[in-house]
Amino acid sequence: MVKEWGDWEKYREHLLRQVKDFEKAKATLSEENTKFEADRRSLEWGHEGLRGKLRAAEDLLAKERADWKKICEKDNQRMYAARAKITDLEAQTATLTQKVEDLGADKERVEAELSA
Repeated sequence: MVKEWGDWEKYREHLLRQVKDFEKAKATLSEENTKFEADRRSLEWGHEGLRGKLRAAEDLLAKERADWKKICEKDNQRMYAARAKITDLEAQTATLTQKVEDLGADKERVEAELSA
């Protein structure tokens, strides 16, 4: 009976050690799980922050692109108006040059008639 009792005590101590080891492992797992969840939340918040910055940058880029298109459109209209004005002035210059040449020819003809 003593032998059986001694075996029982060893078995009981062995079970108690296993229970303690299990409790330690359970506590460690719980701590690691808590740390993992905190890290996961931290990463998610970081991702959300970066997504927010990306959306803000995209919005700013879209706004700048729209402003740039407006500026280019205004600049193109101004350049077109300037080109049209230059073309008109060139036509007027050509007309005036032709009139001057005609008047010069008339003057020479009149002077030739007067001298003759």
